[in-house]
Amino acid sequence: MNYKPIPLFYAANEHFKNTLRFAVEFNDTIDPAALKYAVEQVQIRYPYFSVKVERNGEELVLAENNLPFVIAAGEKPVCLNCEESNGHLLAFAWKDRTLWVDISHFICDGNGLAPIVKTLVYYYAEKRYNVNDIDTEYIRLVTDEIKEDEYLYPFPDTPLSCENALELKPKEYDPLLFDDELFDCEGSYAYNLQIKQKELMKYAKSNDGSPVSFVSVMLFKALTEFCPDTEKDIVFQIPHEYRGVLGRPLSHDCLARVFKAKLTAKDRNKPVEMLNTFVRGQVILGCEESADIAAVNGMVQLNAYMQTLSLEAKKQTMIGLVSNSYDKNTFGVSYTGNISWGGLEKYISDIHIYAGENDRHDTLSIVLFTLGDKFSLCVMQPGKNPAFVEALRNTFARNGIDCMLVSEERFQLADYVLP
Repeated sequence: MNYKPIPLFYAANEHFKNTLRFAVEFNDTIDPAALKYAVEQVQIRYPYFSVKVERNGEELVLAENNLPFVIAAGEKPVCLNCEESNGHLLAFAWKDRTLWVDISHFICDGNGLAPIVKTLVYYYAEKRYNVNDIDTEYIRLVTDEIKEDEYLYPFPDTPLSCENALELKPKEYDPLLFDDELFDCEGSYAYNLQIKQKELMKYAKSNDGSPVSFVSVMLFKALTEFCPDTEKDIVFQIPHEYRGVLGRPLSHDCLARVFKAKLTAKDRNKPVEMLNTFVRGQVILGCEESADIAAVNGMVQLNAYMQTLSLEAKKQTMIGLVSNSYDKNTFGVSYTGNISWGGLEKYISDIHIYAGENDRHDTLSIVLFTLGDKFSLCVMQPGKNPAFVEALRNTFARNGIDCMLVSEERFQLADYVLP
């Protein structure tokens, strides 16, 4: 069976490989035999990820690929879409207690990747620990009937109707950017933090906030301490998934758009409660349904246009669209939502997602994920320098929240051979 990728798939180029790396750190050293078993179950459960890229006339399709997923020993990611990965866009690696899942962001986002990871951890724990007490209500298993909504092309053929749409004027931003000289020049670096959910949510809700808005305010407060003389805007780029308006909650595809929120240097002395309200209001507007519908309708129109183009023209069109969409921002802040692990979290000490490109500049990326009663917060920088992360931890502490540094590491995202 062939699967149709979304138009973003054609945007891959030398500067935009667009891969994700999901790290799971177990409490115990990984058992390679149990991991092999778990990966085999993942390949059975997710046939729409067991694919290779093929040309079909003037378009690319994802064709069935029965070769096994690659499991590499060591922390180095497997190059995707080539012989090294058996042609797959998904691969695995492990070392000591850490398992990495490397996947093309062109075929999934955080919401599409989370089910794979939960299935993988479930079957690993089943084999490794002979468990039988896991709540599998929100875990996809090989015994499931695979629903079409998981893999069908997610966009409709005709535009969605939209009444009473809000008309929001584009805003101008003058964002503060991080100078590359603040960091070493040896590659992307991550600081992995953990916060108790109850502590963060209690404070966020009492201050009219959400995890995204509250963490954004903490980042802002830390940055005004880190850069006390800045007069620039602090701009947050926040992804928002629109599966809801599509009616495709199970879709694995990358179905997100981004919006921006900002705080200004003049806001530095305002209380956290007020800043939370400022950011929360911008988040609510950014998530407005009519904006989701507009994004979907834009994709419907784009797909219709793409059908008229040659393969090379498809690539150049999407590369141009993506290049023109690059906007500078101070922080990228992403939150997949509250993930139910069904009790699997007792085998895991930490999780984090690495995203972006290996050659990163200017911006810090923050990904927030849930693990049991904890938030895992990954801060990705262009290089190593603990100064900002220490300022961030101090900011949380001043607000009565313990923010623990769990680990730090130089990381690399998987390479991707262009189709």
